[in-house]
Amino acid sequence: MYKLFKNITFLLAIILVSFSNDINAQDVKNTFTLKGEIKGLVGNLYYRHPDKEYTRTTPPDSIIVVDGKFNFSSTISELSQIRAYPGFNGPDGKLFKKPKGGRGMFPVKCAYLTFYAFPGANVTVTGEATDFMNAYPNGDKLNNSLAAANKLMYPMYNQMGNIAVKNTYETDSVKIKANDKQAEAIFKKSIEALKKHIKSNPNSVAAAWYLNDLILRTQVTNDEAEELFNSLSTNLAEYPDYKNVAERIKGIKATADGSPVPSIKTTATLSGKEFNISSLQGKYVLIDFWGIWCGPCVAEMPQVKEFQEKHKDNLVVVGINSGDTKEKIKAFTAKNEYEWLQLLSDKANTPDNFVNRFNVQGFPTKFIIDRRGKIVKRFVGGGEEAFEMLEELLK
Repeated sequence: MYKLFKNITFLLAIILVSFSNDINAQDVKNTFTLKGEIKGLVGNLYYRHPDKEYTRTTPPDSIIVVDGKFNFSSTISELSQIRAYPGFNGPDGKLFKKPKGGRGMFPVKCAYLTFYAFPGANVTVTGEATDFMNAYPNGDKLNNSLAAANKLMYPMYNQMGNIAVKNTYETDSVKIKANDKQAEAIFKKSIEALKKHIKSNPNSVAAAWYLNDLILRTQVTNDEAEELFNSLSTNLAEYPDYKNVAERIKGIKATADGSPVPSIKTTATLSGKEFNISSLQGKYVLIDFWGIWCGPCVAEMPQVKEFQEKHKDNLVVVGINSGDTKEKIKAFTAKNEYEWLQLLSDKANTPDNFVNRFNVQGFPTKFIIDRRGKIVKRFVGGGEEAFEMLEELLK
C-alpha cells in the first residue's frame, strides 16, 4: 500500500511575494492575483515562489487566509504550476495523511491547492477543506483544465490515502489484505479514469501535466504513453507541460537497449568546461543519475568509486546530478573524493535537461554504454545488477 504514495515526488512548489508600494510598470505587467474562499480551511497557505531560490533552511512564504478567505497578488515571470499547502502540524494538518506513530506522512496530491499562475492571471478558487483539499481554480482555460482533472482525481487520491492510514492502525492481517485489495481497485480505476480524461481533453494543459506524471511514475507502458501523447493537440506545444512530456516520449525511444546514447555536448559541468560524450567512444561508460537528496544514490557511491578505480583503464563514470547546486555537489564530491565527471541536469526545457532526455523515472538510474557508444541496458534503483553486468563485460 505504501508504494502507492512514496513516489510522489511531487517537490512542493507554491507562490507569492508581497508588493512594495513603488511597483514599477514591469511589475504591473507581470502581476497575477489569487482570491477566493475555501470553506473549513483553518490557518494560512504556504508556497515556494518559482522565481526565487530556496534552500532547505529557507522558510516558505505565506498566503494569508482569514475565515477561509484570501485575496493575494504577486508578480511572476512566466507560466508556472503552483502548489499551495496548509500547515503540516497546525489545525489543517488534517489534510495530510499521517500514519500511526506520527512520523512522516503519505504525500498525496489532494492535500494541495494547485493552480496555474502567469503574468496577468486572475485566478478564483472555490471549494472546501474536509480531509482533503476539495477546492479548485478557475478563471482561464489553463486553470479550468486543471480544475477538471483534479476534481476527477482528488477524491480517489483521498480514498487511497485514507485506506493507507487506516492500515497503519490495523492489526488484523485479513483486514489489511482486504484494505489493500480495495485500495488497489481504486488505484486501477484512477489510472483508467485519467487515461480516458487525457484522451477526451486533447487541448488540456493539465492533461499534458498528468501524462508526464504517469510516465514519471511508470504507471503507463511506453506504448500507452506514446498513444496518449499522440492524442494531445499540438496546439499545446508552446506550454512547458507539453514540452516536458514530449521530451520524455523522445527519451523513451532514444534510450532503448541497443540505441546510440543520446548526444551530450554541454558546459553544464562543475568546471564549466565543455564535455562531449562522443569523446568516450572506445571505453565502457557508466552514466549514473543521482542526487545528494537521494539516500540510495549516496549509499552506493562508495561502491561506484571502488568500481571506477578497479576498472579505470576501461571504464569511465559520468555522474548526472539533479536537484543540487553546483556548490553543494563540489563540496560533497571533494569531501568524499569522488573524482569522476559530474554534469548538472537542468530543470527547464533545455538540451541540458538530461532527466527528461533520458526519461529518468527514478533515482538512482544507471545506463551502461558500450565501446561503440550504444546503450547496453538501463538499471533503475540499486546498482548491484549494473555492477555485475559490467564485471562480465569488462573481463
